[in-house]
Amino acid sequence: MKKILRPFLLLSFFGLIFYSHADATGFGILIGLSTPSNQINNVYNSNNLSDFGNMYREGTKLGYHIGIRGRMNLSDNLQFVGGIAYHKFPQTTIQVINPNSPYDTLASFNTSQNVIPITAGVNFYLLKQFIGLYGVGELSYNYISNSVDVFYGDLPISISKSPTDSRIGFGIGAGADLDVKLVTLNLEVKYNYINLIGQKAGEEAKAFISVSLGAFF
Repeated sequence: MKKILRPFLLLSFFGLIFYSHADATGFGILIGLSTPSNQINNVYNSNNLSDFGNMYREGTKLGYHIGIRGRMNLSDNLQFVGGIAYHKFPQTTIQVINPNSPYDTLASFNTSQNVIPITAGVNFYLLKQFIGLYGVGELSYNYISNSVDVFYGDLPISISKSPTDSRIGFGIGAGADLDVKLVTLNLEVKYNYINLIGQKAGEEAKAFISVSLGAFF
């Protein structure tokens, strides 16, 4: 949780601005797993689906996210949805070991890729009662960077961050709402293709699956 505290505060601040100025019918906070498309079978397999704790442990090693989202009704079955999120994909870890004590880790160097998508799209509800079922489609403007973090014990220190690239992409998926009166609980699964427009020559396609749990107020 310490790893995501700072971006969470930033996203919360953005959310307060959005909610205070928009005619929003719902404001939500989301958290969940972000899994690169080539690693999906390593997280969502038959063994992990029957063991949520193991799926969470394996999933967070590959990627996780937090975000905020605002909703606005356009019709009975259609909502405009906009938001921002922070996705972090840990890549490699290098440990510095005390030569006099092989069990004493002096520091760890962690490299990661960070993606901050700003999204706008729609939710189309197939069912909207006590339980709501919907499909989602959206466009995204993605900030992409790589960073190196040093950990001295539990203290993280960011020492390097590459220049930020920007790409335009899209997301498609499905979700479910559960209305419990004071709050609406949400589960959403989405395929995110983050560099549809703006790729450089030789740049590989970048895509991931996000599985989010949220609460809308």
